[in-house]
Amino acid sequence: MMHGSSDRSGLWIRVFAAPILLAAATITGLLAALLCGPVGQYVAWVTVGAPVLVIVWVWVRCRTQKNGQLSRTTRGK
Repeated sequence: MMHGSSDRSGLWIRVFAAPILLAAATITGLLAALLCGPVGQYVAWVTVGAPVLVIVWVWVRCRTQKNGQLSRTTRGK
């Protein structure tokens, strides 16, 4: 059986959509800081800070899931 290319394109989008959007936001923020004066600085703070917030959110989410799994395994024993 041959798989269609639509399966691969869907996977590609699911894997790379978020990093591409974060990169675009970061580049937009850096350009805004350089080209738009004081208003651009505020845009830059938000857009350049977005990847940091995403990393913190994922880290906290992973930590809470690990703690939840750990408590379930200790209760079962």
